[in-house]
Amino acid sequence: MRTTIRRAAAAVAAALALGTGSAVVVASSASAAPAAHSSLIAACTTGNLAVWVNAGAGSGAAGTFYYPLEFTNTSNHTCRTWGWPGVSATNANGLQLGDAALRLPIYTPQWVNIAPGGTAHALLAYGNAEVQTSGCKPTNASLIKVYAPNQRTADFGFFSLRACTVGGKDVYLSVSAIVPGTNI
Repeated sequence: MRTTIRRAAAAVAAALALGTGSAVVVASSASAAPAAHSSLIAACTTGNLAVWVNAGAGSGAAGTFYYPLEFTNTSNHTCRTWGWPGVSATNANGLQLGDAALRLPIYTPQWVNIAPGGTAHALLAYGNAEVQTSGCKPTNASLIKVYAPNQRTADFGFFSLRACTVGGKDVYLSVSAIVPGTNI
């Protein structure tokens, strides 16, 4: 539990140091993987990353809002990742609401090295208009569930939004591939 709190504090400190006004933190509950041989860069694991939605940097147009989904390396070694994170909205009990996020093809997937304390990001798109459809049965989501790219363990963080309770209708979340740097 102390490790989880330290990782969350590190992610918030990184966000504040970068000048953000608000951050939603997903603190990792897994322990960090051991460092790889110095000639190789280890893959980023759920335990290496604190994931947070930079709600203060959100923007929107035509019923879709875009938020930076930031991945901060909380380990003491550089790690690397590639591809799309898995994202879904959930209720307070962790029950998924509607479908998982679709892949948003705005960035070409690439290997991303994240130094200790460094951050990479993906773009999270939320379609408010899709939630307003009659077959959606909207409700309030209180959490977001995030799988770092190529990981099978997810973390949860606070992120309040209107969500669909019915899957297979209009998908209201999309996420891009992870890219270097912050989107602040």
